[in-house]
Amino acid sequence: MEDQKVNVELSVYQAAAIREALFRSTAQDSYEFPSERTVVIREVIIAIDTKLEEVLKDEQGSTES
Repeated sequence: MEDQKVNVELSVYQAAAIREALFRSTAQDSYEFPSERTVVIREVIIAIDTKLEEVLKDEQGSTES
């Protein structure tokens, strides 16, 4: 079941809000010895960050033209 994927489409605002909530839920967790759950959540945060950066780059590119 771990290899199955779930795709969700979010607005930029929704993605940023979810990212912040996930970050807050793991903020007190250890960076040196995180739980498996924390590792998974931090992977999702990184994935959201990557997509938000792509959107920002696209937005900047379209305003420069």
